Amino acid sequence: MSEQYPSEQPIEDPARVRGALKFFRIMALIAGVALLVLVLEMVLKYGMDNEALSWWSPVHGLLFMGFVASVYNLGTKLRWPTGRMVGYVLTAFVPLLSFWLEQKVTREVQGQLAVAAPAAR
Repeated sequence: MSEQYPSEQPIEDPARVRGALKFFRIMALIAGVALLVLVLEMVLKYGMDNEALSWWSPVHGLLFMGFVASVYNLGTKLRWPTGRMVGYVLTAFVPLLSFWLEQKVTREVQGQLAVAAPAAR
């Protein structure tokens, strides 16, 4: 099932959207790696009784908040519905899904920016 949204509203400030997209891309990748490390930490802790990465959980929490901020930042600039932003944040709970989301959102937003670029001139 393909997720379709009503026609996107025109981008008012492409430069700000590009900056928000860059922040989103960085945070999506960082959040994805951080979740994989968290999974490793849980395997070590609960499967092998090893506390080597016990310090990682709070770090992961801070990085996750950065990802949430990046989704909100980009979503408000593109006027995404709240449900869409919440759905994107929820992808960060599934290992590897944030990598897919980063690619999906990047393609979509770059397409919108390409359409907005001639209008901005």
